Amino acid sequence: MVLSDLYLWLSYSHIPTRKINMLLEKMSPSQLWDSFDDDEIKYSLDDKTFGLLKRTRNKEYIDRAKYYLESNNIKYVTRADPIYPSALAQKEVDPPPVLYYKGDLSILMQPCLAVVGTRKASQYGRYVTSRTVEELASAFTIVSGLATGIDGYAHRAALAAGGKTVAVLGSGLFHASPTSNLALFDEICQNGLALSEYTPDTHATEYTFPQRNRIISGLCSGVLVVEASYKSGSLITANCALDQGRDVFAVPGDIDKIRSQGTNNLIKHGAIAVTCADDIFDYYSVKNKKEQPKTVALDFAEQSVLDALNGGEKSFDALVDVCGMTVPELNTALSALLIYGLVHEKSKNLYTVS
Repeated sequence: MVLSDLYLWLSYSHIPTRKINMLLEKMSPSQLWDSFDDDEIKYSLDDKTFGLLKRTRNKEYIDRAKYYLESNNIKYVTRADPIYPSALAQKEVDPPPVLYYKGDLSILMQPCLAVVGTRKASQYGRYVTSRTVEELASAFTIVSGLATGIDGYAHRAALAAGGKTVAVLGSGLFHASPTSNLALFDEICQNGLALSEYTPDTHATEYTFPQRNRIISGLCSGVLVVEASYKSGSLITANCALDQGRDVFAVPGDIDKIRSQGTNNLIKHGAIAVTCADDIFDYYSVKNKKEQPKTVALDFAEQSVLDALNGGEKSFDALVDVCGMTVPELNTALSALLIYGLVHEKSKNLYTVS
């Protein structure tokens, strides 16, 4: 048996990765395979683990699994392969024996940054994620978990900016979730990378989602948490990052909002506060490659509106009062500033400088 097939055997046994790695600390995959010839291993394993390994310890079974993967256009990489992501190889990550994937594995060669947060993202969280990731995607592969909320917005912003993104699933590739993000999943498979440590037919459980978070952080130099309550799953990713020696960044938020409690607490305990993409670019001494907006000549009305917004976000009605314009005049000025990219509509009829 070649070594890559032995890792596939371990993966298809469906034994938890941590237990597999504990076994591999004592013997090589080849030694583990050979120990079954005389049931030597039986007395050092619990009955369940022994049964799972014994059930799939069959060359024909492994060959059928390989054929099944190929037939369904699912690629895989094992710890025996030179293209296995080196960032996952360290002990602290608890490296899976096999990664199953669709898309371009080579995008992991570019520096990676995880962007995660609450599933119940606010308008502010969505705005910050989109604005920040659009710039970060010029220099980093954006990694997240395909969940609703911040994860989904991070993936979409990276793709919209022409960058690359990686979705790490808490299930097998045949059971990507949530259903609301299946179109996004398909787009990532075509233009990025979707991967999982679980065999393709594996359904997600309460255990598999937290387990995959260590891979999200493990692939990356750092983790940016945009919005998170005290009980947010994204804090598990941040803790994994700390255990793995990765950097943790957090976007500060309103101290009265539940969605900001987790991120503000991270900052209180040493996470790096991020208010714009340049904070991360500067930290890693990386140049912001996003094309800077061209200089435009503003007329008096446009400059008046921009000056008013430089003092803070304002509603449409507030701008009418501050700028002393009629509604049609303000509409004309705002439309031009939006086209120039100098002003952003943060929410319905609420404007801020970009």
